[in-house]
Amino acid sequence: MTDKTEATYGGVSRLNHWIGAVVFASLLIVGFILSYDVLPDEQAGEVRNLHKATGTLVLLFAIWRVTWRIGQGFPPAASDRANWELTLSRAVHGAMLLTLIVMPLSGVLMSLLGGRPIDMYGLFTIPPVAEMKDLARSLRKVHEVAGYTLAILIGLHVAGALKHALMDKDATLRRMLTGKTAA
Repeated sequence: MTDKTEATYGGVSRLNHWIGAVVFASLLIVGFILSYDVLPDEQAGEVRNLHKATGTLVLLFAIWRVTWRIGQGFPPAASDRANWELTLSRAVHGAMLLTLIVMPLSGVLMSLLGGRPIDMYGLFTIPPVAEMKDLARSLRKVHEVAGYTLAILIGLHVAGALKHALMDKDATLRRMLTGKTAA
C-alpha cells in the first residue's frame, strides 16, 4: 500500500507526521518537567505514570510510523538543493526516525527492567520483567540522551521547514501540510 505520489506525501504520511509531532513534543515537554523536578513529589508520581503509559503506546505508534516512512520512502526534494543540504536533510530525518524508536523503547525497558510496572491508565498493568538495576540505569541515560537528541533534531527539522517556506519559498512545507506541491 502506498499513499505518496512522485512529488508529495499522502494522507497517511501527513497524519502520521502531525500526530507524531504533537505526541512526541508533548512527551518531551513532560519528560523535561519530570527530569528537572518542577512538580511536587505526589503530582510528579501521577504525571510520571501517565508519561510511562503514554510512552508505551507511543512506542507502538513509533514502530508503525517508522515502518511506514521507510516503506514509503521520501519524495524528492521540492526544489534544487546543494549536496550538503540534501545530506543534512537525510541525516536529520534518519536520526529522527531512529530516535523515535530508541526514546520510547528505552523508557519502557528502563521501567520494566528496573523492577517497576507500567500502569496503563488503570486499565491493566504491565509487570516488571526483571530487576536489573545497572541495565535500568544505563537505559535511563539512553532515554535522557535520546530526549535531548530528539529536541535538537526537532529544532533542526523545524528550522529547515521554515527555511524552505520563508527563504526558498518552495513546496517542502506545503506538501506536508496539504499534500499539494503548488499553491
